[in-house]
Amino acid sequence: MLPACSINGMGFASSEVIEAKGARVVRTETYGVALRSEADAGITIGYSWTLALIPDCAAAPRAGKYSFGVSLEGLRPIAVVRRTGGLALDLNRRTIGVMLGFSEDALLSEISRDESINRHLILTPDEPSQIELNQTPEQSRCG
Repeated sequence: MLPACSINGMGFASSEVIEAKGARVVRTETYGVALRSEADAGITIGYSWTLALIPDCAAAPRAGKYSFGVSLEGLRPIAVVRRTGGLALDLNRRTIGVMLGFSEDALLSEISRDESINRHLILTPDEPSQIELNQTPEQSRCG
């Protein structure tokens, strides 16, 4: 049994959901062993700070603080910023590798081939309430 662990941001973690313009921002901190089984699968041993930008919709979590994390299952973040300190092992489509020390990376969501979207994003990870998201489906000029 691990003394401090979390799975997909739930467990030994703390989260805060912040209202932003056009989005909800989920900021999560984990300590100890953090397992990620989603699209950015991997393991962090140490500290991780994750900021996930969710479009403002009915399924998005409500603003507030969550002592044991908040689940984003079934939600597709527009952007994810992650800071890790310690040992990180990433095994996913985007990254395969090991990191020892401190790192920060950002991942923007892909748009499917049959979709066209105009997206305007102002991403300020250190000031989450200042984040702005505006996205609209692009209409075909031929249809």
